[in-house]
Amino acid sequence: MMARKPEGVVVDTGVVESPTQRLRAMLAARLKRSSERRFANRVCTEVLAALHAVRAQQPELRGDELYEAVVARRGNLDAAQARLIVTRANESLEDWGSDREAKFIDVVKYLVVSEYLAHRAGVDGMSLDLGAFLTQRIDSLL
Repeated sequence: MMARKPEGVVVDTGVVESPTQRLRAMLAARLKRSSERRFANRVCTEVLAALHAVRAQQPELRGDELYEAVVARRGNLDAAQARLIVTRANESLEDWGSDREAKFIDVVKYLVVSEYLAHRAGVDGMSLDLGAFLTQRIDSLL
């Protein structure tokens, strides 16, 4: 026999949500994901355009040298600034416990997240599955 909750007892979870509040939260989350997707798509498009331009001018570049050239071209940065971004992308992989060098997709992911957070005060992360999003657009072999 199951125990029943005594009548008149209200369990206080500390969260009081009305249907309107839940709807607003759901819509806000959807708008945030849509905004993140647009932002990631714009950065991705810019990075791919820079990649094509760099490859046309310097087809011999590979690895970090290629990534630095692409980052520099896209962001109109000098070599030291671009190198710092690629270094930070490598460090972010280490922070997540990976022992491999950053690939191009990792550098793009770093750019998207760091720029998104820099442009949105008070935001502490992205809800978009950026890995899945970028895998559809960036060659994983780069």
